[in-house]
Amino acid sequence: MTRRVLGRVEKAHFIGRACELERIVNHPHKPGAAGLLVLVAPTAGVSELLRQAYDELFLQQGKVIPIYFALPSPARTAVSSAIEFLNNFLIQYLAFRRNEGGLVHTSFTLNELLSLAPPADFEWFEEVVAGYKRERFSNDDAAFVQWCLSIPHRVPNGNGRPFVMIDAVSPHDESDFYRQLIGSFSKRASSYLIAGLRRQLLRASSDLGAVEILRLQQLPITEAAALADSLALRHNVPLSEEVRDLLVQQFQASPFLLDGFIYAAREARVPLTSYLSCQRLYVDQLLGGSLNTYFARSLEAAAPEPDVRRELIRLLHDGRKNGQAVPVETFKSVAGAQNVESLLRRLHAQELVNWSGSAVQFSGGGQPWEDYLKGRYRLEILFESRARVVADLISTSLKRAPRTMARYYRRLSSMGVQTALSAFDEQRVPTVLFDYGRYSNVYKGLPIEQIAAAIDADSELLRLPQVVHVASCTAFDSAAVEVFDEERCGVAHAFTEGKYSDETQVVWLAAEIDSKLEAELALTRSWCDWLNSVARGAGFKSIQIWLIAREGFSTEAMDYLLRIGAYGSSAQQFELLTARLRETAAATQATQAMDEFEMVVPMGGDNELIVAHTVEEIARRLNFKPEAINQIKHAVVEAFINASEHSLSPERRIYQRFRLESDKLVITIASRGIVPPQIDAPHGQDGLARENDALGLRRGLGLGLIRTLMDEVEFERVDDGTSLRMTKYLRN
Repeated sequence: MTRRVLGRVEKAHFIGRACELERIVNHPHKPGAAGLLVLVAPTAGVSELLRQAYDELFLQQGKVIPIYFALPSPARTAVSSAIEFLNNFLIQYLAFRRNEGGLVHTSFTLNELLSLAPPADFEWFEEVVAGYKRERFSNDDAAFVQWCLSIPHRVPNGNGRPFVMIDAVSPHDESDFYRQLIGSFSKRASSYLIAGLRRQLLRASSDLGAVEILRLQQLPITEAAALADSLALRHNVPLSEEVRDLLVQQFQASPFLLDGFIYAAREARVPLTSYLSCQRLYVDQLLGGSLNTYFARSLEAAAPEPDVRRELIRLLHDGRKNGQAVPVETFKSVAGAQNVESLLRRLHAQELVNWSGSAVQFSGGGQPWEDYLKGRYRLEILFESRARVVADLISTSLKRAPRTMARYYRRLSSMGVQTALSAFDEQRVPTVLFDYGRYSNVYKGLPIEQIAAAIDADSELLRLPQVVHVASCTAFDSAAVEVFDEERCGVAHAFTEGKYSDETQVVWLAAEIDSKLEAELALTRSWCDWLNSVARGAGFKSIQIWLIAREGFSTEAMDYLLRIGAYGSSAQQFELLTARLRETAAATQATQAMDEFEMVVPMGGDNELIVAHTVEEIARRLNFKPEAINQIKHAVVEAFINASEHSLSPERRIYQRFRLESDKLVITIASRGIVPPQIDAPHGQDGLARENDALGLRRGLGLGLIRTLMDEVEFERVDDGTSLRMTKYLRN
């Protein structure tokens, strides 16, 4: 069994956070390591993570000396907090130097600490004791606080490097000591860690200079379930799988809330083996237990005066019920103009509201926060009887439990629409993957391997847009939550043709349809109507609807989709599409590790000959035949001259990339500058002539010649310039 020093649970029982723990432990060992900010989501739990990191560093007994300090309550004075920091530092330092972990749990006077100091530390400890007596009674509290906070920098160089970990997960933004603590680290180059609420700490990070960031979210579902099982085992609380999964969903995989709830079950001797026993305890905790304590403290910190707090509860309850943002002036009427900023800052830091500056939204906090507000509102504003409130809350939570789990199971079976949309990046994919009617006629009933091979050979391709942002439909229409499961629909803002303009902007609206058989016309039409409603409400101009039904669509439904210009795919088509997207992404990553050459050449001065010589040597590596090499060289020279003469590049440079793959050579020639407007014209029957006219090459050839010399040629606009990608296949 691993020895514990500060950790409250055995290492074997510490579930999840393996990557985060490794990063914290490794941070002070990095050369030149300074600050690491751990940005914590509310109730994500960070204290035990820091304690586990402390224990690992302590047991290493290396050059890094771990120091853990939990920020005191803001009710404490800066002087008393500074003294506590000094004592904690010296005790933990001595415990490490003596390799006696038990010392960290013992209180000592400074003189007693001096008597415990090893010979190598005695001299500087003696200076600290003398300095403390001098500074403590100097009548300059600010100077004394700074002197205490400077203690990590007084450790002699040969005695180890302190790594101070500050646990500041409560919103102490009004604390003088908190601000002075942040300031003390910003002035000195040393290794440290500060963990705090992400919204609060980000605001303070501007004073710290260059720091690394570690974001701590809630646990993944599987790890949260494992944590619940471990907690129940340690606390000897019977826990069924059904209740465990409900708790994970109800508490949004929060380690802090799971720990507190299962501990409460132990104290109340309540077995968590049924929804009824679970929700009874849940309501009990909301109205008078650990959940009540957590939310009540958050409200008391924001609004210390009882009258203000009562009105705040009314405002928060009504705001969540209405689902609409309210102006800051509404909060001013509750807290007063002088206090409203402090109130909103604290609620915002705890993510109980979202404060944008002029308006406040009420979407944060999750289900427990909403239930807590309902209970407080009915008891303290409406003065309803406690028995009635308790009965209603238990009944409501019991009725909600099956719906919560059903939504969870649907989410588990989700195909990953938003993930797929996020991967759209101008890839060319077979059009048949978006046309269930054609897919069903040609491929239905064939083995999947045969379908995949046939689709690979399909020449009718669709160029996907470049997606720049993906969110759920519910992010654009709060009422959509009644229709759409958040994870099974997606709104993707995108651009086509490689250009960012109003004309090329398109919004894809995609959704998964629940249907055991092929989706019928009525169901398909209703989903299209819902998605169109979301688009109208959000003001989307150009849209593309894409529906995915597990078994596809009936003939009438597909006729309707084709008529309105929408796409329809089955689950099998969706899987084939996502597989292609993954393969494309993997191939892109793989090619980065392959032979890839880049060069930047100034325009003019016959520099195209340098490029031609380079590409000749590269083509020889792939064993291209002499005729093919000459074609490649000629195409590259034409492209280089074209870019030189017509890009209007402000820097007069051309960027070349040569990528060698097993069966082809891909050449990209790009430049900054302006594209002649004719290039954007449609490529119809006269498209090639228009291109040549627009390019105006000195031999009157241009893209037409390049297309005859290369196997694939693609001209596109990119950020502030143009790019020409040419491919030549290796033929034996």
